[in-house]
Amino acid sequence: MSELNNLLRTALIAVGTYLLLFVLLSAAVTPQRYDIRVGMPADATIYASEDVVDTVTTEQLRDAAAAQVDVSYKSVDESVTTQVTNDLSALFDQLLALYDARGDAAQLDMPFSPAQLEALFAAPRETLAALFDYALEYTHDTLISSLPEGQEEAMLSRLERDLSAEGYDSQLASVAVAAVRSRLRPNMLIDEETTQLNRERAREEVEDVVCVTGEVIVRQGAIVTPAQYAMLEALGKVDNDPTNMILGCALMMLALTVSAGLYMYRYELDIARRPRSLLLLGILYVLVVALALFFRIFNPYFVPTATGLGLLLITLLVRPRLAVFSTILLSVPVALIAGVSDNGLFNAVTFTVLLMAFVSGPVAVTVLRHRQQRTAALLAGVLVGVTNFLCVIAVGMVNGAVTSDTALNGLCAAGSGLCAAILCIGVQPILEWIFNLTTSAKLLELSNPNQPLLRRMLLEAPGSYHHSIIVANLAETAASAIGANGLLARVGAYYHDVGKLKRPMYFKENQMAGDNPHDRTDPRVSAAILTAHTRDGYQMGLKARLPEPILDIIREHHGDSPMVFFYDKAVKLYGDKVDISAFRYEGPRPRSREAAVVMLADTIEAAARALPDPDPEKIDALIHKLVRAKMTDGQLDESALTFADLERICRAFQSVLSGVFHERIEYPDIAIPPRTESEATPAQEETVAPEAETEDTENAP
Repeated sequence: MSELNNLLRTALIAVGTYLLLFVLLSAAVTPQRYDIRVGMPADATIYASEDVVDTVTTEQLRDAAAAQVDVSYKSVDESVTTQVTNDLSALFDQLLALYDARGDAAQLDMPFSPAQLEALFAAPRETLAALFDYALEYTHDTLISSLPEGQEEAMLSRLERDLSAEGYDSQLASVAVAAVRSRLRPNMLIDEETTQLNRERAREEVEDVVCVTGEVIVRQGAIVTPAQYAMLEALGKVDNDPTNMILGCALMMLALTVSAGLYMYRYELDIARRPRSLLLLGILYVLVVALALFFRIFNPYFVPTATGLGLLLITLLVRPRLAVFSTILLSVPVALIAGVSDNGLFNAVTFTVLLMAFVSGPVAVTVLRHRQQRTAALLAGVLVGVTNFLCVIAVGMVNGAVTSDTALNGLCAAGSGLCAAILCIGVQPILEWIFNLTTSAKLLELSNPNQPLLRRMLLEAPGSYHHSIIVANLAETAASAIGANGLLARVGAYYHDVGKLKRPMYFKENQMAGDNPHDRTDPRVSAAILTAHTRDGYQMGLKARLPEPILDIIREHHGDSPMVFFYDKAVKLYGDKVDISAFRYEGPRPRSREAAVVMLADTIEAAARALPDPDPEKIDALIHKLVRAKMTDGQLDESALTFADLERICRAFQSVLSGVFHERIEYPDIAIPPRTESEATPAQEETVAPEAETEDTENAP
């Protein structure tokens, strides 16, 4: 059931983190929208959030420029003049022949109105001949001087006007004009290709009409024009369907969330199985994106403060390798948020922020990995700032040149690293306290002898306190030898026996007066009292808000080992009916390498202290014997220790215990004769005596 509960909590945290990140990213990349219609008053004054082209006005200006371009014509076709003149002359001859024969006008290939035919037959023949000659000559002269395509109607209008001026009847003049219209063709055609090229060139010379960032597009109450509406639509400020953008954000965050889940399942499974650690990671993810939104207000190049803070906090509070991966993952939404303030989403700012995240991760982790002081975050922040500055300058140089704006942006990026370090120093203790985390800084604080539990042990259970000090030395050396957390093993060893504070006199190391209450106590009761110290220590650790890994060491440092001494005593008193399970510790067995190391160090320190005449050979044999016994009893089965690790642990224990039980020379018991006056003057005695005292102290056993 607990496994199912953890799975449900993990799923709930993952879904909650995804939804919050999706909402933040959507809010960042989706511009503010307005309910605007063309021809209606605007309900607010709207400014350009970035440079936008007024496409409507620009297109109108380009159309006007193209319309002003003169038409280009091809060269004059002389054959057209001859052809038109001959055709028109033949038509006039047909009309005269019709006039002479008083024939039917239907035989002509062109229609005339009844009024025109009446005027034709009513006019004297000489008048008709003069009219046709005038029209033919006028047409010929016009073609000789060139008749451009499209100017035909203008030429016919002039002809009709001139005929009227010559005194010809309007109906009769219209007959001549109709005849010319039927045979007229231009002899200078339009050069469509050249004309179109000239118009396109004129359109291209018209520059875009741009509404710059911060300029008013439309004022509140003003009627919205098509040009203004087009600009607002281009900026995404029109209240239309935002489904595509929202769906894109949802898919992007889903892809990032799935990537994070797969990475943690493959490489950080222990964190994925701890809801508290997963909740902390989710909070940090959301915090990074939210801070990116905040810092975008000042300068896009100050946004990396958010990723820098996340990098430092995840490195210090969770795990360095996960911090690098998380920084790369979070750089995608953070870079998009930074890029929104520039011209579009995907631009130089977006790329630069991505580059800074990629480069700063390994730098910060390298600095923090082996430094345990809180001030190490400040050094990491400074180096992150330097790398950010170099990234901005590098991108500026690739783009063409480093300008004053590039230098200013680089300084903002450098300041983001320092700001992230300062925020980290302030936020880290708060998160440590809220989530009761085990960080290097927290462990150093807990190792202070003035901590309440350690102080109580020193005063109320001094034997257990000094035993814990030796165990801590053993555990740290062994844990470091196998690549485990040496600091955690040391601090866990300091606190592993705090449960003995409840009944300190029942433990041999605290029985200074020689009175042993177990001599008059039933062995079953004695075993119950002694095995309870892990449970009591766990409860005291919970009350003192000790981190979970230290609480695990307190509970697991005996595993479910049996108390052989009291079991043997009970067997002698009650026979074989004694159940050994009543003499075992409650467990559980050690589940981490650090807890297993503390178990071995605790067992070996106690046994080595009771070893008569200890020498390196006896100590080494004892260490291997006890380690083999724990392994045979199955106490190390869940700790992930390998045989190679056990051998390194044995060598580390042997090295430390050889120093604890080192040999000393035996000083002879002789009386030192008093000084004589001839040996030294009083002044010499004042200076020599302290030196002699120091030398004796250093050589003392």
